[in-house]
Amino acid sequence: MARLLRRSKSSEVRVMIDRSRIWTGSLNETALAGRPKPSAGFYDTTLRDGEQAVGVVFGVEQKLEIAKLVDGLGVGRIEAGFPRVSDEDKEAIKAISAAGLKAELWGFARAIIEDVAAVADLGLKHLVIEAPISDAKLGALEVAREIVLKRIKDAVAFGAKNGLHVAFFGVDSTRADLEFFETAYKTAIEAGAIELAIVDTLGIACPEAVDFLVRRVKSWAGTVPVHFHGHNDFGLATACAVAAINAGASWIHGTIDGIGERAGNANLPEIALTLELLYGIQTGIDLARVRDASKRLRQIASYELEPWKAAVGRNLFIRETGAVAAQFHIPQAIEPYSSELLNTPRGIVLGKKSGAASIAIKCSELGIEAPPGAHARLLAEVKKLAMAKRRLLSDAEFLELARQVS
Repeated sequence: MARLLRRSKSSEVRVMIDRSRIWTGSLNETALAGRPKPSAGFYDTTLRDGEQAVGVVFGVEQKLEIAKLVDGLGVGRIEAGFPRVSDEDKEAIKAISAAGLKAELWGFARAIIEDVAAVADLGLKHLVIEAPISDAKLGALEVAREIVLKRIKDAVAFGAKNGLHVAFFGVDSTRADLEFFETAYKTAIEAGAIELAIVDTLGIACPEAVDFLVRRVKSWAGTVPVHFHGHNDFGLATACAVAAINAGASWIHGTIDGIGERAGNANLPEIALTLELLYGIQTGIDLARVRDASKRLRQIASYELEPWKAAVGRNLFIRETGAVAAQFHIPQAIEPYSSELLNTPRGIVLGKKSGAASIAIKCSELGIEAPPGAHARLLAEVKKLAMAKRRLLSDAEFLELARQVS
């Protein structure tokens, strides 16, 4: 079972996952042999970037509940909000700050002194300051490069002067001119930024590009911690996050379920599952809690996920196909890791694709003592009814079929 590894402001408690419950074979270990195992910190932005998903609005109490859910997962940093946006955000930040969470709380601001002051006024000690740095963004906003550099310098310096731990966040940095990218980030460091966030605003970077950019920044930023903030427009957010960590990034930004605008943000539970199980990299995420956290967030935000979604999909450990059901008693033959790592049950469902083993397992599960030869007749009836209804059968329907056949 997964045991908790939590990053907090004052300490770290590391507890390992039971590797005997991971059945991924030896290929990954062979391919990764000799490579160092980096650490991976998670920075959750569900409360800000996640709320930008179309139609999603979190109230103060909901934001507090979500913050507690995220904290319970073991995430090291939580972006509590963007206080200049609304009075409701300010109230939410106050409530979250008073909740005694173990995660480090961060505020968010544009490169505007009034934004930074709003974060400082709430007593937060950690702050992300954003500014657009791609020519596409600057052109759309009709802001010259020289102007944005001055804004970055002034806002970061103001934050540093007021005792804030500042990370600079260059919006659309993966589409920025590389020389101006470097100028903007160095301007932030010179003004007092302590950390740097590379931002793939439109999810356009391939993993190799993320690797290139993180290594490039590390080459001139030295020991300054680097973040990666990715989006999933091409379905590559998890791969890019892994590439960022392996290239030397310290923190991955993302949300529960990848909730966010367009195709969403990087999905923190999915990334944690990948890093922990495939790369053996500790993340601080308690995998046994991610499905409950996902379920609750879906209730709050009123959205649905694909049933085959990694980490949290309802079908991950449910089997219909007869050939697979015949191997159900040997989980490692049909699953890459134990369902116990995610604290979720396994099960058999009955439908068009069921086989004899499916019937036997379901009979045992429901305590049905079918007479000799009944399984074959039951299977025929299950297939017939499932095809007629074009769906899976409920346990109640199967019980009725069993009664009729017997």
